[in-house]
Amino acid sequence: MDNFDPTPYESLEWMTGGEWYLATGTKRQEAADQAALLIHEFNQLGPTNPQRSAEIIKELLNPASGKCTIKAPAIIEFGQNTTIGENVFINFGLTILDIAPVSIGARSMFGPNCQLYAAGHPVNDWEMRSGGWENGKPINIGEDVWLGGNVTVVGGVSIGDRCVIGAGSVVTKDIPADSIAVGNPARVIKKRNSDQLERRELPPGAPVDAFGVF
Repeated sequence: MDNFDPTPYESLEWMTGGEWYLATGTKRQEAADQAALLIHEFNQLGPTNPQRSAEIIKELLNPASGKCTIKAPAIIEFGQNTTIGENVFINFGLTILDIAPVSIGARSMFGPNCQLYAAGHPVNDWEMRSGGWENGKPINIGEDVWLGGNVTVVGGVSIGDRCVIGAGSVVTKDIPADSIAVGNPARVIKKRNSDQLERRELPPGAPVDAFGVF
C-alpha cells in the first residue's frame, strides 16, 4: 500500500498499549538505544562500583520502582516499562523484554537466568509476522514470589502473591496466589501449607525476619 503511513503504529504509547505495532520509529528506537547503553554500562561494571550500578538501575526502571538488587549481567529492553518493588532480589542472567508493562512485587526473588517475555508476534499469520508486526501483553508478578532458576514467563500472565515457581518452568497461564507450580507449561501442584512452615527448623531463638535484626 503506497499510501500507508506507519507513524501511528510506531509510537511507544501504541506499543505499550497492547496493539499490533511496528518496531520502527525514531522515538521508540531512541528509548531502546538509551536502555541498551545503560544496561551495557551496568553489565560492564559488574560488582566493581555498587553505587553507580544502583544509579543505573534507578535511571533505567520505571520511577515507581523501589530499591532492588539485580546481579549483572542482565538484559532489560526498555526499562521504563518495568516496575520492580522494594527489596526484590534478582540473580544473574535476567532477561526482560518489556514491550508491554512488567511489574514485580516487593520482596520477590528470582533465581539465575529468569526470563520475562512481554513481547509477542502473530502465530497464525506468518506473512504479518515476517512483515514486521509485533505486539505485547503485560506481565504481573505479585509480592513475595520466588521464581526458581531458568523460569520463563510469557506475556499476558499474572502470578499471585507468595507463589513459588519451580526451576525450569515455563509459565503460560495465570497462577493464583499461594500456589506452587512447576513444569512446561507450568501447572499448580499444590497450595502453600501454613502448617508446614520451615521456621520450625530454625535454631531456638533465631528470628524469622533475620534481616530485620541486623
